[in-house]
Amino acid sequence: MRLGLYGIIAIGVAGFYVYGELDKRVNFRPIDARVSSVKEQCYMEKTEGNRSSTSDLLPCELVELLARHHPKWQGADIKRKIEIRFAYISPVDGAAHESNLQLAEYPDNRQLNSGDIFPVQASRREANRTRANDWVDRWLGRHAPKHGSI
Repeated sequence: MRLGLYGIIAIGVAGFYVYGELDKRVNFRPIDARVSSVKEQCYMEKTEGNRSSTSDLLPCELVELLARHHPKWQGADIKRKIEIRFAYISPVDGAAHESNLQLAEYPDNRQLNSGDIFPVQASRREANRTRANDWVDRWLGRHAPKHGSI
């Protein structure tokens, strides 16, 4: 009975993964986007026993100081919230569009600034739809745009 339940759960998870990969392959194309602005904020997360605490969003420099010196937040984990606004050429209509992504870390672990270029996935059917690359895209080499990029 348990083995059957675990098998059904494994098939469900595998099905979602395959659907996501198929969706990326069929409906999205890797392109280069040009960063127009980056807004980075941080917060602290600390767990003591069964109780967890989370701070407000603050400038990252302040969060690093508080995590080192404030008695309540010493040893807390620092988490990031990064909003990247960017421009790209849509494969749908060949026109320039703007979009944004909210990430927990920078793509490829390199900090982005205005004017930098980074890879995203643009929809082949909807001009205003984009998605971030994930580790599978980078591992398979699908993050490198072929043409039609900014």
